[in-house]
Amino acid sequence: MKTTKKKAALYSRVSTLEQVKTGYSLSVQEEKLRAYAAYQSYEVIEPPYTDDGYTGANIHRPALAKLIEDVKSGRINIVLIYRLDRLSRRVKDVLELVELFEKYKVSLYSLHENIDLSSPFGRAALKMSATFSELERETIVERTTMGKDKKIRLGHKMFTRFAPFGYKYDRAKKAFDIVDDEAEIVRDLFDKYIKGCTSFRKLYDYAKDKYDHPYFNNTMCCKPIIKRAMYAGYVDYKGELYKGENFEAIIDYETYLKAQRQVEKNKAVRSRETTPYLLTGLIVCAKCGNRYVGKLSKRPEIKRGKPTETTYQYTTYGCADRLKHNKKYSTSIRCSNAILRAVDLEAQIENSIMSLDFDTFDGESSYSGVIDRLMAESAAAKKQIDKLLDLYMSDLIDKETYQARIADYEKTIRKNKEVIEAESQKLYAKPADTIDFLKARQAEYKTANKKEKRAILALLIDYIAIDGESVNIKYRVKSGKEPK
Repeated sequence: MKTTKKKAALYSRVSTLEQVKTGYSLSVQEEKLRAYAAYQSYEVIEPPYTDDGYTGANIHRPALAKLIEDVKSGRINIVLIYRLDRLSRRVKDVLELVELFEKYKVSLYSLHENIDLSSPFGRAALKMSATFSELERETIVERTTMGKDKKIRLGHKMFTRFAPFGYKYDRAKKAFDIVDDEAEIVRDLFDKYIKGCTSFRKLYDYAKDKYDHPYFNNTMCCKPIIKRAMYAGYVDYKGELYKGENFEAIIDYETYLKAQRQVEKNKAVRSRETTPYLLTGLIVCAKCGNRYVGKLSKRPEIKRGKPTETTYQYTTYGCADRLKHNKKYSTSIRCSNAILRAVDLEAQIENSIMSLDFDTFDGESSYSGVIDRLMAESAAAKKQIDKLLDLYMSDLIDKETYQARIADYEKTIRKNKEVIEAESQKLYAKPADTIDFLKARQAEYKTANKKEKRAILALLIDYIAIDGESVNIKYRVKSGKEPK
């Protein structure tokens, strides 16, 4: 009587890193599996199932998906693997696959562990082996993450495939060197952006026009330049900044902060671009403190005391509490401040802008460099905390010494943070534009479109306060001339 040979599926998997470190290449795994199949007189299903360069952290792999499909279709009697972790490094995944194979009466054999899962002992051994495989993977991930975290906290920018624009990576020094001509471009782009450039797309147009460099090849390529803290000498990691050690800064930290402020300002401007109202976001109510909003109203034409089908449209500005009267704006007593016709208020503001005489900023502050110094001081304190922890864990200092010195460093960090936040607010209040730039924009006002006019008004006006019929404008600029 002729016996039917068991049909065996050979499954192998390897990640790129494993090939380098362990030598468990696909060819080595397949060679050993074929030898075992020949010894057992199994009929090997061709081609073998191989996942090249896939992690064992999950089971989302193309060859494994095809193997499962063929198991369900009844093509396979036994699955041969070199090691259990070739299926997955997670116990849960391995056990689920074993249950699936059992459901379709398919055996699973691991050559390295010499486990036959058709017996209770084999399944128990499987759980133990798979558990240790998962533990090994999690330990590797934890060590890698801890090492990366520590390096970044110490200020080391990690090497990526390409060095950021403005730098080149020196493998021998394990450091990033500044590329001088690209660094000059970076400084120019930051300067251009904080002086009123309203979008990354416009900054790209400027860079594309001025510089013959292959980096400027798409409309959003300037965004990572403006957002990159590395140019100011810091590593941005998990929302925190760490003072860089293996690279030098191209710009100062204050310039970086101004640029981020401009990013936020541009977002706010874009959100207002669709409004038909010229003064949106500038007017405040002097009676209740709410903002003024625009409103479009319609009314029918009246002839001989009766309304006709003809309607008039007009716009007004009014306190949000009075016009909208909802929970977001309202107080217990409805605001009674004046509602002003848009055409009249806008004409008044435009006339004042075009006749405005100024030659200095109102409340301009000078650059101090204190933020960058305090950031560096705090970064040094954080490094000392890491070193103290290493000493304490190695029993080189006692607990009392460790806690006392840690408290001193943490106090320094807290104090510096308070000063940095205060100085940042001063810096944000400081105008980023030059007087000449603002005068040039003022001269363009009469011929500008509505969107451009809104931008010019935002540059020159801090706020407009409405108190009844009284309109008070708080400018960002003033005349520095002595009164006669």
